[in-house]
Amino acid sequence: MSDQSGQVCPWCQTEIVWDPEIGPEETCPHCFNELGEYRSIRLEIGKSGQKDGRDEDYEEEEDEEDYFDEDLETDSLDAYEEGAQRVLDTQEEAPECPSCRSFMLLAGTQSAAPSFVPFVHETVKEPIVKADYSAQVYVCPSCFRVETILSEKDRLSMMEPLKRS
Repeated sequence: MSDQSGQVCPWCQTEIVWDPEIGPEETCPHCFNELGEYRSIRLEIGKSGQKDGRDEDYEEEEDEEDYFDEDLETDSLDAYEEGAQRVLDTQEEAPECPSCRSFMLLAGTQSAAPSFVPFVHETVKEPIVKADYSAQVYVCPSCFRVETILSEKDRLSMMEPLKRS
């Protein structure tokens, strides 16, 4: 059995540490995506002058464009990650994504839907969240999950009836 202590999830980029008695993980314990060969490809990138792993019978035409510019994509991804980090540095609050554990970016504010009807608990005798509440909308820069969190003003107003009950 190969040493899997340095395994990294290809989906959320989290290192996976597993117990040698149980064996390797079949799914990532962080993002729950499947690990292994399913939906995964392996690319071998060698230095110039080395075999690149392609079939020798396949001859690439010299005038054919290279459809994958690795440097351009890496630079673009680095710029994206740096931009996301600059935004995170300015945020007062950055919740963790429940899927991949990356910090989420504040995308905006959302008002309650007109169809929202607050529930009145018997013990509190009034709604814990008002009909005109607002929520902050966060988006994950890694997996693009969207989450909403009650605004700070509405969190504070929610605490008052609960304290009185």
